[in-house]
Amino acid sequence: MNGKIHNLDPKHHGQALLLDETSDPAIAEMIQALVEDRKSRGWHHDLKNLAMALNVEASEVMDIFTWKDVGEPLSDEEKAHTAEELADVLIYTFDMCAKLGLDPLKVMQAKHRINLTRHHDVDNS
Repeated sequence: MNGKIHNLDPKHHGQALLLDETSDPAIAEMIQALVEDRKSRGWHHDLKNLAMALNVEASEVMDIFTWKDVGEPLSDEEKAHTAEELADVLIYTFDMCAKLGLDPLKVMQAKHRINLTRHHDVDNS
């Protein structure tokens, strides 16, 4: 692993990132639906397998763009395929958040606040 690992919630020791009564109801409902679906199918995924599956799905998003030039538009079929693969990425992300008790929206917001403080030299020429 390269780079610094940031504490996304140093003030509250991670408690502000948890899925709780302050979470967006749509996020909480989606996570609950995913958990219930997994249980109804008898699936008991561990974090390692979810992380591996997440990587596979992210690779499937990348495959759509493999032989495209930068800026080349997607066909309607490719847009639909991308949406489906992004849904899979999000499902595994939400499954991991459920296992960790994390609210994905709160985690993204915390990381976004950190990213806003970062400065990168960009050559736009």
